[in-house]
Amino acid sequence: MILKKFAVLALSAAIFVLAAFGFAEAALKDGSYKATARGIDGIVTVEVTFANDKIADIKILDDNETAGVGDKALEIVRKRLIENQSLAVEGVSGATVSSNAIRTAVADAIKQAGGDASEWRNRKIERVKENAEYNYDIVVVGAGLAGLTAALTAEQQGAKVALLEKQGIVGGTSIFSSGTFLAAETEETIPEVVKAWLARNTMQDANKVDVALVESLLKVSPAVVKMYKDLGVEFRYTNYAAAPVPSERAKKNAETIKMADVSAHSKGGEALITALEAQLLKDGVDIYLNTPATGLIVNDSGTVTGVVSETDKTGTKKFNAKVVILCTGDYARNNQLNAELAPETVGEYTATAKSNTGDGLKMALELGAGLHAYQESMSGNFHADPFDMPVVGQPNNPFPFSVLLVDRKGNRKVSEAAGPHAQQVFFIYEDEPDHAWAIMDQDIADKFLNLEKYLAQTQSGHPFIKAFKADSIEELAKLINIDPEVLAKTVADYNALCESGKDTQFGKPEKYLKPLNSGAYYAVKEYDMTRGNYGGILTNADFQVVKSDGSVIPGLYAAGLISSGSYFGDFYPGREALSLCAHGGYIAAMNALKAVK
Repeated sequence: MILKKFAVLALSAAIFVLAAFGFAEAALKDGSYKATARGIDGIVTVEVTFANDKIADIKILDDNETAGVGDKALEIVRKRLIENQSLAVEGVSGATVSSNAIRTAVADAIKQAGGDASEWRNRKIERVKENAEYNYDIVVVGAGLAGLTAALTAEQQGAKVALLEKQGIVGGTSIFSSGTFLAAETEETIPEVVKAWLARNTMQDANKVDVALVESLLKVSPAVVKMYKDLGVEFRYTNYAAAPVPSERAKKNAETIKMADVSAHSKGGEALITALEAQLLKDGVDIYLNTPATGLIVNDSGTVTGVVSETDKTGTKKFNAKVVILCTGDYARNNQLNAELAPETVGEYTATAKSNTGDGLKMALELGAGLHAYQESMSGNFHADPFDMPVVGQPNNPFPFSVLLVDRKGNRKVSEAAGPHAQQVFFIYEDEPDHAWAIMDQDIADKFLNLEKYLAQTQSGHPFIKAFKADSIEELAKLINIDPEVLAKTVADYNALCESGKDTQFGKPEKYLKPLNSGAYYAVKEYDMTRGNYGGILTNADFQVVKSDGSVIPGLYAAGLISSGSYFGDFYPGREALSLCAHGGYIAAMNALKAVK
């Protein structure tokens, strides 16, 4: 039985080799030493035990790294450090900060034991580069929610399946999400869920939802929900949405996320992803981590017959298959594709998975796949620091809802308490990253998280964090390049609403209506941390990849955000995106099985 192949393809064949000369090795004092380092969600504490000048063991005593991502990286790197006796071991792609944290902590422990950490960092690790060829019925590319669901569906129906993942962990963007998706528990409620889908996609001016495709998608939702429940995933089911119950680690993550007016929500995406991965491994499905798909294999008749993965580190791997399913997500991490396909998204700060560079999309386009006419970025959270990943996936923004939110011209467009998806459609710009300005007085500023830090970073010339303080609204307007008269009028009109106790303009709750008239005034630039791009390539109701004329590319399927333009309007609701991944992965696999059998 082949288990996770990253051990073969990446680092488990690594052989620790000390340089023959050039290092004066310091003897390590036997014993156990505690050390700490900062991770992405807090402090990582380890205990390193040394014996006979070697690392005998590493225990992770405490951490709050992201569930399903950072915690996995800590364990993977822990094993690599012990196996290779070197700080030069690679981190886990997709969890760089957590990987660095444990290496930094172990380096500190080495120093405490009297060792030379720099010498440990320079200990060479040689890797075996190996070419190989494999045969499968179905190869799934991308191990996010769509790919994991497709792989499990195909495997449970008797197919021999390989799952390729570019990063060192599975989950993609979905693992950071709430995991909530629209689905019918029974066939009788499918029409109601379709109505709920369309009701949530009310903005369709630029891009109409294909109702027939939505209906086809949701027909399988009872079967998908049952499959997930059979894995042991628990759901809370309300308003036609299935929400996975978060794991204890995910709950711990949420407890440390600071938000001004609301508590952070614990997210269930990790629980769903973890259950899918565990079942695949239990069933013996071959999961190849650190294995990017670099090309499709096509025979003389134009049928896709496999996938090639070629890297400088691991060599060339050829995966022959009867069917290939692309589940590689979006392309928001590819600046060139953004410029070509969705110019409005260029320069946006995105929280999509780091692996989402459009690999599958590019391979499909090379074979003549049609491109959806609508390509757009998906709204996320507002934040002054768009790299503050812990807030990703929250249904609310971290700033105090009593701020006044204005666009770059100084106009108020929406309730400040409305939540990310309802707000950010009003702050879209073609020539710069989407953003809003949070305007506040001293009373509100006292609740604004990290404001002093942002002010100091701005003074130091930070490239994107922008926070300003002024004695008047007019002076503040000049600092943020807004017409002082426009901003002054907006503030005056807003203050009048606050004094009346009722927001007749946008309906913000009364408890957040606080006039701006106390002491100094502040403005903080709030960026849209997008979830990635949607649109992608064209597929039919069976999730076969099709050309612009509707003709099928034989042997090639695609599911998830790689082909999503027909399912959403010109507004992105997250539950529908996860639904497309879950149900689309299932449908693609069920139809791919027909070619296998």
